[in-house]
This record gives sequence, C-alpha cells and structure tokens, in this order.
Amino acid sequence: MAGRCQDRGVATALREEEIPAGATRVKARPSRLAARTAQARAEARELAIRDLLQPNAFRLTAEPITRLRDHAILAYEVRWRIPRLDVIPSIEEIWEAAEGADLLNTLDDSLLRAELEIATKLSPGAVLLEMHPWRRRRRGLVGWLLTEVKAAGLDPSRIVWQMVDTDDDRERVEAGPLYDLSGQLHERGFRVGLTQLGAVRTRLSAIGKAEPDILQMDPVLIDGLDRDRGQRAVVSALVGLAAQMDAHLAAGGIAEESEVAVLIDLGVAFGQGPLLAEPQVAAGEGGGELRFPGRAAVLSLDDSPPLNGVDTRLSRAAATARRDPGKLAVDSHQPRLTEVLSQAARAFQTEHDPHAILELAADYLERVVPSDGISVYQADWDSGRFRPLLARSFKDPSYAQGVMAHSFALGVGLTGWAFDLGAPQRVNDADAHPSAGHVPGTTDIDESMLLIPLISGDYRLGMLNLVRFRREAYVANDLAAASLVGHMAAAAWRNTQLYAEQVQHAVTDSLTGLFNTRWLREAGRRELAMAERSGVLLAILMLDLDNFKQINDSCGHAAGDAILRSVGRTLHRVIRAEDAAIRYGGEEFVLILRDCSLDGARRVTRAVRKGLAAIPLPPECTLPTVTASVGIALFPKHGRTVGQLLGAADAAMYSAKRRGKNRASAAR
Repeated sequence: MAGRCQDRGVATALREEEIPAGATRVKARPSRLAARTAQARAEARELAIRDLLQPNAFRLTAEPITRLRDHAILAYEVRWRIPRLDVIPSIEEIWEAAEGADLLNTLDDSLLRAELEIATKLSPGAVLLEMHPWRRRRRGLVGWLLTEVKAAGLDPSRIVWQMVDTDDDRERVEAGPLYDLSGQLHERGFRVGLTQLGAVRTRLSAIGKAEPDILQMDPVLIDGLDRDRGQRAVVSALVGLAAQMDAHLAAGGIAEESEVAVLIDLGVAFGQGPLLAEPQVAAGEGGGELRFPGRAAVLSLDDSPPLNGVDTRLSRAAATARRDPGKLAVDSHQPRLTEVLSQAARAFQTEHDPHAILELAADYLERVVPSDGISVYQADWDSGRFRPLLARSFKDPSYAQGVMAHSFALGVGLTGWAFDLGAPQRVNDADAHPSAGHVPGTTDIDESMLLIPLISGDYRLGMLNLVRFRREAYVANDLAAASLVGHMAAAAWRNTQLYAEQVQHAVTDSLTGLFNTRWLREAGRRELAMAERSGVLLAILMLDLDNFKQINDSCGHAAGDAILRSVGRTLHRVIRAEDAAIRYGGEEFVLILRDCSLDGARRVTRAVRKGLAAIPLPPECTLPTVTASVGIALFPKHGRTVGQLLGAADAAMYSAKRRGKNRASAAR
C-alpha cells in the first residue's frame, strides 16, 4: 500500500462513485486547448517572478526574539511574507516557478540582498535568515553567502542561518547534509539555528550534531503547555539539551502571560510572539522605520545562555576535540572527574531517547577515559544475541564499521564473558585471554579493553566496551571511572524503557493495541499543524463495524473481543507507518492518513473492507463477514479542527449506513 497516497495535488475533484467490477476507465488525451492553457499559465508565472525582481518588491518582516523576564532583544527574525499573487499563491510555488523559468539563482540573489539590507538596519543585533531548501542546493553556497554578507558591510557572526529538519528523507538532519552545511557555516564565522522544534520529528541526539547557536520551539509546542504534561516534558528535555550545547533556546507563538510563567518555570529564557512584539514590515508595501520594545537593550549571542542554575553543557572545546582527535591529547580543558560525572548525571536525566543516552555516555567517556574505540551492544533476549547500537573510533574507521556490521550470540567472546560475570572487567592483553575472539572486518592488532555490563536492577541491558590499540593501556582508575558512567547510562536507559512503557500504556487501547482517544486529543492538534505547515491534505476516516451487536449476541462477548483484536491488526497492516489508527469507542475506529487525497482515502477504504472481510468468524455467528461503513473527511476542506473533521467524517459514515452499509461516503 506504499503508493496509495502519492497524489499530492490539491486539484478540484468530483465525488466518485464505486466503479463496478470489470468496468474500464478511459483516459482522455490532453487537448490542444489544455496545452495552450498550461503554456499561458507558465508565462504568467514567469512574469510574476520578474515582477518580484523589481526594486522594493519583496515584502519582508522583522520580529524580535526577546528575553522573557525583561524583553531585552537577543536577535531579530527576518521573514519573507507570501506576496498576494493570484498566479503563484505560495512561496514554495514561487521557487518552483523560478526554477522552471531558469531564474532561481537570480531570485535568490535579490532576496538575500533585500534580507541583508534589513539586517544592516537592525544593528547591532543578530539576524535570523531562512536557509530555505532551494538556497541549500546552490553550488558554492557558503562562499557566495560570505561574499554577499561582507559586501553588505556585515559581520558573519551576526547572521544566524535558520534550518529545519523536514519529512523529506533527503534533507533530514539525521541524513547528513545539514551537519556538513552547519560545519561549513561555523567555519566561515556564521551562526546556525534550528527552527520548528516540536512540529517536526527531530531526535534530540540529531539536533546536537548540527551544533546550533539558537533553537526555536514551534508554537504548536507552546499551545496548552500549562495543561499538557507531555509537552512540558518535551520542553524540559529541550532546555537540558540547549544547556549542554551552550545554545540559546527560544519559544515561539507566545500569546498569553500564563505561557510566559510556565516557560520561565521550565527554564526557557527567550521567546517571541504577539504578547511580546508583533512582526513589523521592514521592506516592501507598508514598510517603514522599525520600532520594538526593549530595543535599547540588545544582547549578544556570545553571552553564555542562562542555565536556570544548572550547568549541564559540553564545552565547544570538547565538541572540537571530538571532531579532531588530534586535539584530544593536548586539550587544556581537563575537568575533575566528579564535575564530569555530575554533568553526566544531569544530562542523562533530561533525555528520553535510548540512543541519545548512549551517545551521551560515549561523549562523557571520551572526557574521562579517552580511548581508541567505543562500542555498545544491546542484549536481545528474544534472539539470544548481542546487537550493536553504537561504535566510534577516531584512529581506525574499520573498527566502527566492523562492529556495527556484526551481531553474535550472548555467550561469545570477551563481551559475552564479561556479560555473564555481570561485573566490569579490565583486560590489558585481549588476544591472550581464553575467551578472545575477532570481530570480522576490524584490524587484528594488540588491544586492551574495558568491558562494562550495563545492568539496572534485575535488568541486564547490554555491554559497553572501550578499547585502546596497545597492550597494558588501562589502569584501575580507568575501569572505576568508566564503570560509573556505565552505571548511570544503564539506569537512564532502563528509565527510558519504563517511560516509554508508561507513555504507550497511557495512549494505547488495551484490547486492540491501537491508539486511544487520549492520544487523539493530544496528538490530533499537532497532526493538523504539521499538515497546514507543509501545505498537504490530511484524510480522516471514521469506521463503524456493521451489525456488530449480532456477533456479541450470537457468539458471546469473548468472541466479539477477539474479532475487535483482529480488526486492530487489519488496520495496522493496511496503513503506512506514518499514519495512525485509533479505537474511538466500542466498534468505532478512526484512521488519520497523512498527505492523502480523496482518491488515496478511497483506496485505503477498499483495502480496509477487503481485510475485514477476510477475518474468520465462529461457525455459530449469524453474520457472514465483518463489514464496516466508512466516512471520509479531508483537512482543510471539511474542517480546520479535529472536532470539525471528526464531525464531518461521522456524518458521512452515517450517510454510508443509510445507503446500505458496507460502503464509504465522503463528506460534502
């Protein structure tokens, strides 16, 4: 079903009835009139692009990011507002049209110069400019940016390039391009910011790899913050992450004093939104002199971010040492062991991602017990094997590659030997040990090892191994220090498992394993916000099993529960990983289908009905098959809130029942 929802167009569509079996759809050839219409539209789009290249054609706004306690200005965010052009209704389509007219770089040149002109007016504050996807694709990007910034008489350290992790796999933060670009920008003296945190699915460990100077939380994360414990937990995690990276964290969309109070209590120091200062038109129609409250007090990005009394950050020097291992040995920053362990303990408390915890453990181990290689294995008790989760080596690339490519039985090798003993071990001549083995693909050289079982209470989670490529390389104090970090990492890892289990239990229907209505209440708003931000359709399907009471009456409630579980498994099989299935109540279910048109929703409906019909029923059941009536509603056509969409889908579902059941109906 992977390709069923690929129709991303928002073209006007007629409601389609089911096509009878055996019927043939005839595809019409495009007429010459249609071709002329398309050509005229392309010409109109090109003229609109050329109009944007005229002087003062860009409409730009500036909005300050201010300190919550006194409104001192940290930076200004400059944004290009959508021009009112009937032929090109969105900025994304403007870039697409510019690319089609071979004016992409010309348009970007004009936009950047307009943005930099505004930046000169906002001196001495830092200015946030968008690193949009089309700009990121330019050849020689960083050199071009540096040339333009210097030509405008600006210091590169005043420019913060905002980037966002998208749903496009080619551009995700984890995929690498943003890491490389962030590093290049920092090398040329620029700043880097990550925005829309909370509206896009970015792992906390991935954020740190971009080393941002500013983190901006999306307004969707602030909405209802005083009531939503889950959102407060996410904000707290971001506060801890920002502290570790020495980054400034700002909240967006602040509209109420109560939100300011909660944010300050959680440790967020900066924000923006209508309560603090409205965006002002800086260029284009309606532009004028910029006047912001608190402008007299302009802060510097070089100031250490407020840490709310807790210092958990890793220094920039430590980050540089990780990138350049040659600097590790001569780094003058060698904090006391107790200080590093205290920082590590606080850092572990702010993270709920198991992989991020292991990354943190590796980071802190590099500071207290520098090694040539680090690896972490998970004990997979179902298969009886060690599964590699993390591997690093600055000296031998084959080490990390070989470790990550090889799993092995729990009792095998030095790793299995130490795991069975359940206590940390120091082996200063690994080859001479009777349990020694060799990881395929790694260099066969002399090794000393520290082997730390990751155990929390009665739960044996895995193994943490450190290696130096020589004999007699570790002393007893090294083992003690590594064991302490390993102990804290194991406790944090186990806590993430418990936390995940609690969260899953809170939002999961115990009978079917699907999400429950609590999840729908908490996540539905974020789903709509993401759909609106990305400009794509979102489909909501309301399913009600037909005549389900007959199953309970003729077969008993135990059989009815078994069939509901089968329905849950069927819905899981039909939808994609990014979609969601919810048990709405009794025999009612809801499906949320991302980036899905009406045609895509109908295809999913047919797959659901086919899967339901295949569910086996007890012989005594009076129904021949399991069927469902389905109502379909689209965002934003049939509503802009979860309640409106559910109401529209519910009405359409009852329309399907009135028409004879076992069919789908779309909202009008």
